[in-house]
Amino acid sequence: MSTKIIWITGGSSGIGFATAKYFLNNNWIVIISSSNSDKLKKAKERLINKNENENLFTLKCDITDKNEVKKTILFIENEIGQIDIALLNAAAYSPNKNQEFDINNYELLIDVNLKGTLYCIDTLKDVMKNRKNTIAIVSSPIGYRGWPTAGAYGMTKAAQLNLSESLFFDFNKIGISIKVINPGFIDTEATRLNSFKMPFLKSAEFAAEKIYKGLVYESRFEIYFPFTIIFVVKILRILPYRIYFFLWKKLGKF
Repeated sequence: MSTKIIWITGGSSGIGFATAKYFLNNNWIVIISSSNSDKLKKAKERLINKNENENLFTLKCDITDKNEVKKTILFIENEIGQIDIALLNAAAYSPNKNQEFDINNYELLIDVNLKGTLYCIDTLKDVMKNRKNTIAIVSSPIGYRGWPTAGAYGMTKAAQLNLSESLFFDFNKIGISIKVINPGFIDTEATRLNSFKMPFLKSAEFAAEKIYKGLVYESRFEIYFPFTIIFVVKILRILPYRIYFFLWKKLGKF
């Protein structure tokens, strides 16, 4: 049986980096990509032990560039091997602490989180067709419902959730498995930008283990963790607006 291959976008730091390390430790061929060459180089140095790791590949790829995404995927397929799992993890995060509407922030997050995801899927759908491979989209439980200060980020994550649900049906017909990953608060460079105390905060290594088990051993559509915070957010999702807005008001958020 040949070694399986996973491609991880945004693999130079945070959840992507920790997941790359976990898959490497379980003998997968791992390709990480990032738009930041310096971070990619440092990630490679951290992932490679004293002996050269032949299972690790690093590729610079800006997912907001449609042509660059296509070239990257075709390079992997032609030069390294068929992608078994594409983990679309790359994302931009910019908390709006003042609750001000900044169109530049919205455009940035749309370009990375939405267009970037779509550009990857556009080429992956062609190379993965009828291979029973997996496309996993890293979204967020913040996409379940609108939160204060999270208009741009939450909007893109809600769109990713909706997209994943729709493609689950559509791509099943062409032999591609779609999964969505909804992590709670994970200790990364991005979440350290938050100015509030994050409940049930977990490490990137915790997230990596959950993602590995969910992608490799489980067939369920949604991979989520930790359970407690996801359970609470899913309850909030079904509350009537009147109650939902009242709760946020009591918390002093508006």
